[in-house]
Amino acid sequence: MANKQQFSQEMKNYYDSLPAFIQESISQSTSSFNNLDELRAFAEKVRGNRKGDSCGHC
Repeated sequence: MANKQQFSQEMKNYYDSLPAFIQESISQSTSSFNNLDELRAFAEKVRGNRKGDSCGHC
């Protein structure tokens, strides 16, 4: 699981601004995020995958 305690303040601010479903994906991820760029890339990937869903809320 991603260790949010190791996030920089900038990363924490970005994480807090994300929708709940992306925060959940980050929390459950086995990836480690070493910087804001890595966190953003993961969030954009999750957001992109979500666009193909037929249900807009789950």
